[in-house]
Amino acid sequence: MKLQKFYILTAAAVLFGAFAAQAQTAAFSNTAGPFDDLKHDCVVKSETGSQVLLLNHQDIVIQSFTPCTTGKAQVIYVIIKQSDSQGFLQASITDSRGEIIEGAKTTVRESFNGMLKLRLEGEANFNAGQTYFVKLRAIGTNLVIEGRYGQDSDNTLHLNGWKLDGNISVAVGMREAIEKPAAMDEDRNPYGDNAIEDRASEFNAYFSVYPNPFSEDFSVKFNKDLKGETTVMLTDLAGNVLHREVRLNPVDGQQVYINPIYDLHPGAYALRIINDNRVYNKTLMKQ
Repeated sequence: MKLQKFYILTAAAVLFGAFAAQAQTAAFSNTAGPFDDLKHDCVVKSETGSQVLLLNHQDIVIQSFTPCTTGKAQVIYVIIKQSDSQGFLQASITDSRGEIIEGAKTTVRESFNGMLKLRLEGEANFNAGQTYFVKLRAIGTNLVIEGRYGQDSDNTLHLNGWKLDGNISVAVGMREAIEKPAAMDEDRNPYGDNAIEDRASEFNAYFSVYPNPFSEDFSVKFNKDLKGETTVMLTDLAGNVLHREVRLNPVDGQQVYINPIYDLHPGAYALRIINDNRVYNKTLMKQ
């Protein structure tokens, strides 16, 4: 089904006034580089364009994607060009059988124009190379979603079961899974039970953390030059990685700013810094 036919069938049902006419002629300007600076280990992103798809109340659009890494899906991003009233956008990631793996719902303000973020729980694992699907449903509002149509695409796109040519402007931010090194001596394996646990005094000799307790974000300052790759991780007390930064050959005075993408609950969290197979640990408190 070509997009032009889709517009002819739905234009009368979409109460956007002038926007309906603009949609039929693809008169919206495309959003320049909206997915370029997202803070994730990697981002699965579709091509942006200057055309649009009209998603009416209770309409469902489904687009396929392949994860850029094996790991967790953190956020779904959607480029919205216009909304006619306040409502909701419901998003989910499904497998090839249509079973929901992750899901989220967020409010869409009236006349919203910009990038909408839907934060996922980040509990499920996704495999690189496997095909999954982003499923979007408009609730209580009619939306104009940016996209590009009538062109070849690496994704499949369906609106209410109808296949369309092209894609909508959607991205999925992902966190890479950290695997236990297999060929490392157990006594120096930072993920093993016998990892070197450095005392607080040694931690403070190498690093400074401010503030602690923290409310939203905090910074880690290196107090000495370190050689090689240094990984800074924030985890919960069960060991789940909530944020990760990697620096190569950090120097004395260099800072790493940690702003977790998740809404953290107040309580205790673990800061773990790994360099040269040594592990430096510190407990942080979230206010």
